[in-house]
Amino acid sequence: MQPQKELVRRRLVLTALVIISLIFITLFLREASDGALHSVQQGGLGAMSPIQSVATRAVQPFQDAWRYVTGVWSAYEENRELASELEELRGQVVQMQEAAEENERLKRLLEFQQSGIFPAGSTYCVARVIGRSPTRWQNWVQVDKGTADGLAVNQPVVGAAGKAGDSLSGKGLVGKVVAVTAHSAQVQLISDPESSVAALIQGTRAEGILEGTVTGSLLMDFVERDQLVELEAVVITSGSGQIFPKGIPVGKVVSVGEEDVNIYKTIEVQPFVEVRSLEEVMVLTTVSQSGDVQTKKLPTGIQPGSGGR
Repeated sequence: MQPQKELVRRRLVLTALVIISLIFITLFLREASDGALHSVQQGGLGAMSPIQSVATRAVQPFQDAWRYVTGVWSAYEENRELASELEELRGQVVQMQEAAEENERLKRLLEFQQSGIFPAGSTYCVARVIGRSPTRWQNWVQVDKGTADGLAVNQPVVGAAGKAGDSLSGKGLVGKVVAVTAHSAQVQLISDPESSVAALIQGTRAEGILEGTVTGSLLMDFVERDQLVELEAVVITSGSGQIFPKGIPVGKVVSVGEEDVNIYKTIEVQPFVEVRSLEEVMVLTTVSQSGDVQTKKLPTGIQPGSGGR
């Protein structure tokens, strides 16, 4: 019974407090602003003000510390997000730069194709370089196109370097296809020591054979000593071989020498195209001109090249 009486007593006390509170609230709201209850309220606030001020000053350092910690963490999170966004933007910039440079290289190849040098009706295939010879004793590149794209052994290969719109500077012959599979091909560069190209020098029309060297330059042999050869003269393919059509730019004469024991001049030619930096090349898949070879698509598989010029 005692717990029951205690519960009843607590309920009565709570009810009385609620009733008294309602009475005081009603009186407070009904009396004038200078009434007794208002006076008691103002006195209470005045008495509590010093205590509240002390409590505020005591709590302020903790509030400042909390705001500092939350601010530092927020700044850390924001900095991490910004760093991630910055790395993503840097990657996008690199990709855009690569795309712009590739577009510029392909534009130079297109300009070369449309220059009017190649026989009308010729067809072309642009290929990307995917591999290179490991030593200086051989100079070749591997490209990502093969018989499935119309490539065949002994097709001429040209390239372009330098800025687009720069006349024919940096555009010229780079080699020929010497081996091919369905989806790749090997291109022997004109700088390869085993390479030979029938060529002539513009102006004097002196003919000879261009051969590669391990240094990357070209030597033009079989030009007789009594023939005039000028420095800076342009060297082009002569078309006398069965591989390269006539008129493809190759390079320019940088030195001319003679030896008493040699009936031919010693002529050094600098190629127009820096073959070591090639990233894309253009293969002449068909050459439609009387007297030139028109190549055909050959069966899938490795096809060793011949030594024609």
